[in-house]
Amino acid sequence: MRRSRRSRTSAAESTSSSHLAESTSSAQGEAAPPSPDLVALLAAVNGDERLVESIERHRFGESAEALCARFARARAGSLPKALAMLRRDMERREERGFADLRAMSAAQVLSLSPSRDGSDGGALRDRLLGEWNPTGLLGRDYAGRPVLYRNFSRPRLWDVPLPLSALLKYNEWVSERLAASMGDVGKWTIVIDVANMGAVQCLHPTHLAFCKGLARTDAAHYPERLGRLLLINAPAVFEKFWNAFKAVLDPNTVAKIDILGRGPAVQRRLAELMPPEILPLALGGKATLSLAGLDPALPSLPPSAPVFDVVATRSSRGSGIACVAVYDCEEEPSPQAEE
Repeated sequence: MRRSRRSRTSAAESTSSSHLAESTSSAQGEAAPPSPDLVALLAAVNGDERLVESIERHRFGESAEALCARFARARAGSLPKALAMLRRDMERREERGFADLRAMSAAQVLSLSPSRDGSDGGALRDRLLGEWNPTGLLGRDYAGRPVLYRNFSRPRLWDVPLPLSALLKYNEWVSERLAASMGDVGKWTIVIDVANMGAVQCLHPTHLAFCKGLARTDAAHYPERLGRLLLINAPAVFEKFWNAFKAVLDPNTVAKIDILGRGPAVQRRLAELMPPEILPLALGGKATLSLAGLDPALPSLPPSAPVFDVVATRSSRGSGIACVAVYDCEEEPSPQAEE
């Protein structure tokens, strides 16, 4: 059986210079200038030394120009919007200490806000994983993207002994650790299980505020990171919730989301996108959920074969961070491609 595979090339060359330079190298060594949107955004960024310094602090494994390219694509055709979005992202990351957040363990993050019942961070982590929000990094899908599974079917958030702000902070940590798990390069696939979610959960103000907070955070800080989002085991009542929720999402994001009910269709769709064995036991797979691969306090997942082709290039001007065209060769794998 042949599995389709996606490849992405991005720059990996960085220096301490505060200048983002331009280059025209491609993965094949051919001349391929970056998009006009990216060129304009880089020029604007280069005029703001503080912004360049902030990008250097928060890009981690991603090249500076690849980071800018994500924002240029997210607000294609509008330099003011792309630049404003990038600035807000960097300002928010500085204010909320994202760099420190991603270095923390789950227990440390959950200890930042006192719980109403006196539980420590370790106990809260265990209850989140086993009761309120089972979460796990499953492996890679056929496109080479990391697959994160999250189960939101069980919790009544008003019973969780943490303020809403602490739960949103924990979600920021999950996203930062997910990005770190893939070297801050490429896109991810998210599987959200909403089995047994009832009308009370879907329509309760606390749940709505939490879900809108998730959407806003992901849209503001992780543009062009989502490859595919699958909401599975959705009950009939979920349609009303979804209609209210998707209004806060970008249309391009909505196009990447599959809403699946229960039954064989779920397994069929998942099998089109990823090896069935990486799924949790409840979905017919072999995975036991844990925060391994996400939580730096836990062992990492076994290393997998490289997925992304990274091309290091130097600026033709001899200094600065080289800008290369970022190629997205992604296309959805199909059952036919697997045969």
